[in-house]
Amino acid sequence: MSRVTNAIKRRLPTPILNALRTYRGGNDKLKAFSGLSTKDVFTKIYEDAYWGRVGDREQVFFSGSGSRDTAVETYVAAVENFVRTLDHKPDVVDLGCGDFHVGSRVRPLCGRYVACDIVDALIESDAERYDAMGVDFRTLDLAHDDLPAGEVVFVRQVLQHLSNAEIARAVDRIPAQYRYLILTEHIPREPFPHNLDFPSGPDNRVTINSGIVLTSAPFDMGAMEETTLCEVREWGGIIRTTLYRFR
Repeated sequence: MSRVTNAIKRRLPTPILNALRTYRGGNDKLKAFSGLSTKDVFTKIYEDAYWGRVGDREQVFFSGSGSRDTAVETYVAAVENFVRTLDHKPDVVDLGCGDFHVGSRVRPLCGRYVACDIVDALIESDAERYDAMGVDFRTLDLAHDDLPAGEVVFVRQVLQHLSNAEIARAVDRIPAQYRYLILTEHIPREPFPHNLDFPSGPDNRVTINSGIVLTSAPFDMGAMEETTLCEVREWGGIIRTTLYRFR
């Protein structure tokens, strides 16, 4: 029976496994991250491989199946279609770039590229691995540190792992700093309660049937335009990428 169970587990996507772990051992997981700073939370996630491993000995860090699955192809195509509407390659900032597998796909579409994450060792690894791509890699806490200048900011499946307090600090500054925000979030299928608070950690709000919607309370982010660039149905929910224009 244990062999069958293990075989099934190997076939399950990481988000489903995380949901099962939350159900079976949620209290233990909460204890593991309780009292840690946001930086320490995400350092622990990568060190303990909460999102799995990529299977490549040369790549120690892995940002989870969401950075490798079929939703990535749809996302890259949607970003390319957006860039084609501009008359130039935009300077971009990638907040929460993770292992940069997705960022490396959209890098050729952009001008200056600043890629940021809160985990020091992760950024050091990215800078070495993608040295030839002309990317400015920086360690940065998007909720507290000054945000780099740019025209477009990518925030792909990052906010879903943060508490409302952390999200609010970032949302308060993003509209003033950038012309466009391209936001990707894993959300349940409608209808669902928006923005239920959730502790910063490896899981997201889909496990409590909620999701991040920045234009809803308590964030109430204002934007001149809001456009859905793409949607992919996955893991009982939707991976949605939304374009916001601020000016």
